[in-house]
Amino acid sequence: MSYLYQGQQVAITLPVQSISMNKCRMAVKHQDGLSYIAFANTADAKGFLNWLGKAN
Repeated sequence: MSYLYQGQQVAITLPVQSISMNKCRMAVKHQDGLSYIAFANTADAKGFLNWLGKAN
């Protein structure tokens, strides 16, 4: 599955093994490796986590 954020497509392959967040930057470790996303604000990061939670 993929998430589109500000023109950047982030591919996430379930299951997600871990999520690390520092301010507005996030690293998601999943079945295919590691994906990095830099969000403009914390509301966008929370929106991504909400989307990811619904996908699981």
